[in-house]
Amino acid sequence: MRSLILEDVQDLVEIRRISFEDFWSEKEFTSMLSDKSFFGFREDHGFILCRRTLDCIDIVTFCVTPSYRNKGIGKKLLLEVMNLAEETQSKVFLEVAEKNYTARSLYQSLGFKKISIRKNYYKFSDSFQDAIVMMRSPT
Repeated sequence: MRSLILEDVQDLVEIRRISFEDFWSEKEFTSMLSDKSFFGFREDHGFILCRRTLDCIDIVTFCVTPSYRNKGIGKKLLLEVMNLAEETQSKVFLEVAEKNYTARSLYQSLGFKKISIRKNYYKFSDSFQDAIVMMRSPT
């Protein structure tokens, strides 16, 4: 595992493209990674991109290539962010699609709690889906 760098942008675009229906461009990733408030970590088949604000870390996007899911990559990436949050006494926030039960289960197992719902937050090819906003406080 290592920190995200600008040279990762093309890989991030590709991992996100095959992980989610919505597309993020090289320009969007470059803009975020050029901003010092954004940071993240990556593995060969996944990454997590976050934004730091005061005493909070917002997970902006978190992707693992579909064929490599359920192999511990996502948990490893998430634990890296959580370790940083503990060191800095930061809360961690994220949104997850209401019907993404696998991700929700992972987040709950690591101490994330549901704090609100964002109606029709995610647009899929044939429908909209609510986002569950979750938070984990430092211990």
